[in-house]
Amino acid sequence: MKNPLRTIIRIRRGAGWLAGLVLIFLLAVHCTPIHSQTTAPTASLKEKPMKHYALIFHTTRPFTPEEQQRRGPEILAWVKTVTDKGITLDPRNFGETAGSFSQEQGGVVSSNGSTDPALATIVFFDSPSKEQALEIARIHPGLHYGVTVEVREWNSPRAPVATP
Repeated sequence: MKNPLRTIIRIRRGAGWLAGLVLIFLLAVHCTPIHSQTTAPTASLKEKPMKHYALIFHTTRPFTPEEQQRRGPEILAWVKTVTDKGITLDPRNFGETAGSFSQEQGGVVSSNGSTDPALATIVFFDSPSKEQALEIARIHPGLHYGVTVEVREWNSPRAPVATP
């Protein structure tokens, strides 16, 4: 003989599971994913959008041991000055060139060594204005040691290009 109470409990469990599944389905269909919402805090609406910049450092001569000693603390002071402005620096030093390739007369030509041996470092950062990016380059201590500092705005090749 079957217990009628067990039958009712099984039906209610099945109905509850089915109701939960339907609820999840309805939420999935009718709700916008969180990552696609573009709401922003009111403070960020007043802020300028950040642009991407790179400082490209070209050395013009080797540094003396004394210059090497002085440069370190001066660069650390520059980094502090820049970060105190709210700018995060992302530096990369280049090693030796593994090879250079170009195309000549329909064929690929390779050479050992660099086409620009003076290219030493690149520093990526974001800034709200071109003027601020230029000022960050203008105050870099490397300029006192014969280093050329180039400032360029950059964007990702994957990002869609804005049309005028």
